[in-house]
Amino acid sequence: MRIVAILLLAVHLFATMILNLNVKEQKNSVELLINFDVPYEGKIAQKRESDKIILFLKNVKILAHWSKKLNNPFIYQIDVVPAKSGTQIFIYTVEKIKIYASKSKDGFSLMLKFKRPGTSSSAQLSKGFFSNINFAKIGLWVGIGLFGVILIFIVLKLLNQNRTRKTKRIVVQNSDNEEFAIKFEKPLDAHNKIALISFKGINYLVIIGSTNVLLGKYKEGEIESHEDFEKAIASQNLTAAIQPKEEDDIFITIEEYKRKASGEI
Repeated sequence: MRIVAILLLAVHLFATMILNLNVKEQKNSVELLINFDVPYEGKIAQKRESDKIILFLKNVKILAHWSKKLNNPFIYQIDVVPAKSGTQIFIYTVEKIKIYASKSKDGFSLMLKFKRPGTSSSAQLSKGFFSNINFAKIGLWVGIGLFGVILIFIVLKLLNQNRTRKTKRIVVQNSDNEEFAIKFEKPLDAHNKIALISFKGINYLVIIGSTNVLLGKYKEGEIESHEDFEKAIASQNLTAAIQPKEEDDIFITIEEYKRKASGEI
């Protein structure tokens, strides 16, 4: 399933990507720290229901469902869920909590603080920071996105009828147990980027965008600096790699992806 994760990651790379999340619990507050790959400039939409609060970050992507159960008297669980046009944050609570937000100076981190009524903070989210959002439309796009993912799995299954394979769900729990990370990236042209993606102890050099190509795999530690990254790029024939494929060659390309992803380093 490594190649599936890379293909799904390629779809979202041009949006702001959540790299990791951390939760800090206190007696009367809970802090959720979100780190991004690029500075976050968006707004947060809010919707309150009887047993939860839903926050929506438009044009922000996370690779997989993230969930955290809390030992807290007023918030018992936080879920961060990928959506078609952004990311939803579910805060499960039965109290009318206050929500505060602040960004780091460089914009790469967003701090969300949830506090019980009666406590104060100088960084409360104003009404202007929240924007109205049509959650019915979001649900429709989520359904379309899930349908597309199902089609990918069907194609892969048809191509592997003679092979038995166990699948494993990718779960990003916290920064101490990350499944993936974008270590380096740089643009190639207006439609493609080249990136080094760390996934389960292996580094993948890939072209992603209008052309998705797996260039090579490296052991952990082989590429540790930006200079190493540039040397790895220089060793590749990028001109041939980004040439558009004919429609008849699509399945050949998928087979090449599978062969490279399953090969020994």
